[in-house]
Amino acid sequence: MTRTQARLPVTPLLAVGAFAIGTDTFVVAGVLPEVARDLEASLADTGWVSTVFALTYAVLAPVLGALTGRLERRSVLVLSLTVFTVGNVASALSTGLAALLAARILTAAGAALYIPAASASAAALAAPERRGRAMAVVLGGLSAATFAGVPFGTWLAADLHWSATFWLLAGLGAVCAVAVAGGLPEVRLPAAPGLAARLAPARDPRVLCAVLTTLAFMTGGYLALTYIGAVLAPATDGDGTTLAVLLLVFGVFAVGGTMIGGRATDRWGPTPVLLASVAGLAAVLVTLPLTRDSLATAMVGMAAWGVTAMATQPPQQHRLFAIAPTSGPLLLSLNSSATFAGISLGGFIGGRVLEHGGAHGVDRLGQFGAALAAVGLLTALLGARLRTAEPHTDAASAPVPAGDPG
Repeated sequence: MTRTQARLPVTPLLAVGAFAIGTDTFVVAGVLPEVARDLEASLADTGWVSTVFALTYAVLAPVLGALTGRLERRSVLVLSLTVFTVGNVASALSTGLAALLAARILTAAGAALYIPAASASAAALAAPERRGRAMAVVLGGLSAATFAGVPFGTWLAADLHWSATFWLLAGLGAVCAVAVAGGLPEVRLPAAPGLAARLAPARDPRVLCAVLTTLAFMTGGYLALTYIGAVLAPATDGDGTTLAVLLLVFGVFAVGGTMIGGRATDRWGPTPVLLASVAGLAAVLVTLPLTRDSLATAMVGMAAWGVTAMATQPPQQHRLFAIAPTSGPLLLSLNSSATFAGISLGGFIGGRVLEHGGAHGVDRLGQFGAALAAVGLLTALLGARLRTAEPHTDAASAPVPAGDPG
């Protein structure tokens, strides 16, 4: 099977799995009150359901990426979706907070294995000049979850029961596992001699700069996004429906940003696209105190935020994959780890800013977030200037699907 034959039907399939995982990642925040009430736990204690998921993902993504790096990608994807499905079934059946936390750890393990493997598969099945777009389609599944999956999952929990959301995700994971098993060709990355060789690119200073860049701009963005209800209160007057509309605007433009980032990466290369998107994100965050005062300006701000935030991901993944395709799963896992570490860290730091910032704490969320995005811009510039004496890969090492004659 050639790249062209495999790419068109398979990449959207991989995006559906990413959609399920993205929904699972972010929907919990919307169902926490129901979970806390049903399990007779405090809201603060129940908040660990989200935190444990993100931390588990951040820790396990590079570990699982290294351990499974030599395995065929289809098998890895089916395994990850199976674990994800079992974890959601266990979540739906949980009758206590401890059981739910354990189930979320299992679910996070499946999610941490899936996203890097799906991105690596999409890159391997795509022609080199379309690699950015292929990765963007997979990441678009994550973006779509923010405006479609999360609101629907939250509504389902409110209308039926919070366990219904996890049953839905378990069903979606099972369908995706069957579809991947039957619809994805074998994808084998060029095998490195051993674990030490696969880990070697992780010591490349370009990888360190890329990971730090992701950590910086994700932390900066989630300083404010975690507390978006408070940030947009002047524009929404505390109305939940208005806030949902603004989040929908963010989500729609986030999907657009992912697609724009992928196409622009294929046309101009990853570095210019990354620098432009991170700089744009910093500008959006620093102007939050100005755009949050009215509904019209808040819509413009949320649209710009969605585009700039998600346009960062395709060039970042492209840069990492290009450093060493043989270690692609590990390097993409490091990026995923930095993403989820940034989500957790942004929420934590944002809480401290609100706690100690007084009356201007909400405005300072954007200012601190912009400063961290600026740090990400500096590390991205540094990474772009670095060169290694001996590149890890050459054209002959580009990954191809099994059976590809070229």
